[in-house]
Amino acid sequence: MYEHLPAFPIAPAAVGDCRGIPFDPSFLPRLLLSATSCTSPFLAERAVSALHATGLKLGALPSSLPASNALISAYSQADLLPSALRVFSLLSHPSTASYTTVLAAHAYGIKNVAALAFYASAGPALVALYASRGKVGAARRVFGYMDGLDVVSWNAMIGGFASAGMDEESWACFREMHSRGVRGNARTAVVVLGSCDMESGRQVHGTIVSSHGGSSNAILWNALMSMYSRAGCVTDAERVFLEIVKKDVVSWNVMIGAFAKNGYGERALEFVDMVLQCGMKPDSVTFTAVLMACCHCGLVDEGLVLFQRFVSVVGLVPTMEQCACIVDLLARAGRFLEALEFIGQMSVRPNTVVWGALLSASKMHHNVEFAKIAFEQLVQVEPENAGNFVTMSNIYAKAGMVEDAKRVRMMIDSVELAKPSGKSCVEIL
Repeated sequence: MYEHLPAFPIAPAAVGDCRGIPFDPSFLPRLLLSATSCTSPFLAERAVSALHATGLKLGALPSSLPASNALISAYSQADLLPSALRVFSLLSHPSTASYTTVLAAHAYGIKNVAALAFYASAGPALVALYASRGKVGAARRVFGYMDGLDVVSWNAMIGGFASAGMDEESWACFREMHSRGVRGNARTAVVVLGSCDMESGRQVHGTIVSSHGGSSNAILWNALMSMYSRAGCVTDAERVFLEIVKKDVVSWNVMIGAFAKNGYGERALEFVDMVLQCGMKPDSVTFTAVLMACCHCGLVDEGLVLFQRFVSVVGLVPTMEQCACIVDLLARAGRFLEALEFIGQMSVRPNTVVWGALLSASKMHHNVEFAKIAFEQLVQVEPENAGNFVTMSNIYAKAGMVEDAKRVRMMIDSVELAKPSGKSCVEIL
């Protein structure tokens, strides 16, 4: 109702003057919008200031984020950018809308001293916020506005590219930072290592890590191990592992995972024994990594023993993913009855990951009987997944059961399912 009143007279009404008009704080954003529509800059300024005072008196500011964002916008439209920045600085947990609003306030007056000061202080936080939300283009624009970039700003931008999967851009940003004479820190190395291949990773290892990390920095050296693991350089990863002075459980998990992903199942099992012998308690990540190692290397009996050991001795409660690993381990070895028995003994209802593992192994062994069991369960759990129908149809066709294959294909059409098609995304900056 207040938005229909003239711009300036709304302020006294808002605090509840002699007219007795009740005030609802939720109307404050609309009142502020009405105030900025005043044709007189003088009246607009006074109206916004009065509403600001009203909001403070009634407790709507700065507790209400929508009201605070509206106030920032109103001050900027009233050509009071310093006041807008002051309101923003008082927000304990600014939202994306808060940052967007204050950025819009700068769009027309980036040469304003207050605006430049804002970018100098809040720029890194803005870059990090936009990057964490996947808005790399916005992060890059804010980054471009900033002068006197420090290592925190560069880390935010490098990390933004890395989080978005833009590895080349992340590495290029890292190189540009060095070309400008900005010295990276341990955080820089951790961030950029996630985007490195073996060649660029070795460069990071030889420069920043040796200067800032020290073998006592487990977080940094864990990131370095992960890089070597992704590149398939297990020997280099193990060399880094041995150099770490104080290994944490993450260090062990990364090394076990490196062995698992690169086909060194026996070595992964050796390291699990070492974890237990040194008195460190393995966690669920350790559990998953070693089960994956057993799956990749076909170590069926070893995997079953470890599963029982982790559950009964260590006391870990198996996750659905870990149960699926056991099903996959047994079924890929052709031990379908044991796999089905394991599923029946699970304490929780098996989901699509578990039944999908059984279906996949059945396809590999051309086992129609167990494929049907898995397929029937998958249809109940996720009837909309056309991929399951296609897989079952192909299993029937491979077994020469043409009519059954056609029947399953017709089921896809009857429920109007479509086989998933490939998609691609292009970010427009």
